[in-house]
Amino acid sequence: MEVTTQIPTTLEERLKCGTELRIAASWEDFLEILPAAEYRVEYYGGEIISVMGQASDNHELIVAAIIKLISNLLDKDDTYYIYGSNLPLYAEGITKNYYNADCTVVRGKAEKKEVLPGVNATTNPVLLVEVLSPSTEQEDLSTKLHHYREIPSVQQLLFIHSTSMRVTSYTREPEQDGWLLRDFTAESESCPVLGEGGFLLGDLYRKVTF
Repeated sequence: MEVTTQIPTTLEERLKCGTELRIAASWEDFLEILPAAEYRVEYYGGEIISVMGQASDNHELIVAAIIKLISNLLDKDDTYYIYGSNLPLYAEGITKNYYNADCTVVRGKAEKKEVLPGVNATTNPVLLVEVLSPSTEQEDLSTKLHHYREIPSVQQLLFIHSTSMRVTSYTREPEQDGWLLRDFTAESESCPVLGEGGFLLGDLYRKVTF
């Protein structure tokens, strides 16, 4: 079947398109490109999206640190499962959506949606974490934030800055039918995680230099 969008499939072609590539497309177009693309693609808001840029040392240090800190907090409860950025996520609202977060936490059995034969995406995350970089910050804090908040199972979102010491937390408040927004900016501050304790920003950024 011929792909109707003009999104490139090879990494070499993709690198010629700049940091951010967005193409309006149908879900069916996305499913055609997904197994063919040599790089990560996401789909939300009716667009195939690829944001690329060489990950900084800070970004990778923070990703490794937050997965370790969250694991230390939650591993005592065998119902929590912590995943890295290769876990695909699926959500369906007005449109169908397919994402990858830097860190995903699921509680209980992971529920799956088969988007293609042999390609299953998780549908019930309770915590999503994005480590922000200059190439992804605008997208993560606007469009992706909006879509993440619409996933019914999500209880908390963490956006971690890599160019300054700042963690932004969104916690769902069902009784208020909204979200509690909190920023943490000091080494001594503790950022709570799913009501199971918290981590110190000093520990998260211990090896990071600005």
